[in-house]
Amino acid sequence: MKMRQVICVLSFILLLAACTTDNMKEGARYFAQSQTEIKRSHIPLVTVNGEPVHVLRGEIRPEQISGSTQPSPVPAGGVVEIDFKYQRSDPTIRIQEWHGGKHRWKKIEGNSFKLPEEKGLYLYNLHFIWDRYDGLTGSYSLFLDLQ
Repeated sequence: MKMRQVICVLSFILLLAACTTDNMKEGARYFAQSQTEIKRSHIPLVTVNGEPVHVLRGEIRPEQISGSTQPSPVPAGGVVEIDFKYQRSDPTIRIQEWHGGKHRWKKIEGNSFKLPEEKGLYLYNLHFIWDRYDGLTGSYSLFLDLQ
């Protein structure tokens, strides 16, 4: 009787190990195909009228900006261009614009948008989707001083 219990337990462990190994192989194959972590860790090159600006990783709220975070000085009315190293399947970028304690949302198609003519400090949160099938999203922030 005891031998039968040992055989059952060992059979269960062997079955569990085989299933886990198969899932790990499938996950590794998916990772290699999608390059998910490479895309997620990439910070896009952002320019205003051709001049690079500092990009912050993640969504930043105005109250999270510390005194050590300096805004990038840019011309009011300039054009922001976002250069992604990896092609996105969804061309839409959702933008949250903070200015004067208020925020608004807008969507753009493509990789560029025009800044307002009103001078002052602006915080932009950029949200986009790499691939609608793997659910990979990205968020980056721009802290700009429109002059």
